[in-house]
Amino acid sequence: MESRIHTTPNLFISRWTIDPAQRERFLAIWDGLWRGHADAIEVMTHFVYYGWSRDPNQFVAIESYRDESVVDEIRKNDAFRDAVRAMLNCSSAPMTMELLSGMEGSRSIFDLYPAGPSTVHPDDARVPVLFL
Repeated sequence: MESRIHTTPNLFISRWTIDPAQRERFLAIWDGLWRGHADAIEVMTHFVYYGWSRDPNQFVAIESYRDESVVDEIRKNDAFRDAVRAMLNCSSAPMTMELLSGMEGSRSIFDLYPAGPSTVHPDDARVPVLFL
């Protein structure tokens, strides 16, 4: 059994501030993304968490992938990009992504994704994606 303690992998904390009028549309898109790939997510990740913050309009996704190249391939997929663009169009503020590096892992994740506007997410949506 895999350990539940992780000290080397990277972690993404994505925060989506959803326009309340677009909540159902956002959730339908999100559900289609993760539920349609649940088996692959089980294999490709150390763990995931999807839920709500204290702000009832802020959706949070916490994901730790086994291999950064998997994340890169996912982001290149047209259907994934279209879904992310649609979810950004349901948002009322930029989606933020906080990156964490495992205490015994490489800090190269911060070089791959420098703080500021994302260069790996769709840039033609209503709101941008910002790396923190």
